[in-house]
Amino acid sequence: MHQIPLRLLAEIGDPAFVPETVMARIETEADAWAWCWALRRIKGMTATEAARHLGMPKSHFSNILSGKKYPSWGSRIAFQRLCGNWCIRQWEDRQLGLVTLRETAEQRRIRELEQQVAAMQRAA
Repeated sequence: MHQIPLRLLAEIGDPAFVPETVMARIETEADAWAWCWALRRIKGMTATEAARHLGMPKSHFSNILSGKKYPSWGSRIAFQRLCGNWCIRQWEDRQLGLVTLRETAEQRRIRELEQQVAAMQRAA
């Protein structure tokens, strides 16, 4: 699989979470792929361009979008990064009853420090 050029990823930015109002309408994995593509940040990107960035034939990419074929695990992540949203991941999480929460580096550091303080208090 080819890597997506950094300049393109910089233009797209970090993938965003899809609103729950949209997620509630998604019933199948094929729906999740179609919505991920429909919500892509670069609206002018064609299926041919996306397939090229993902390193797959356009026909295979079209079959994935129509639910006839399934991609590799790495393609799933790359596709969501290319589209700029986590629609497929969110759908998978819903199927498993999970909730994905995004944690910033600052929030993670605060959580880690709070855990260290709690451990020291327990040890004292």
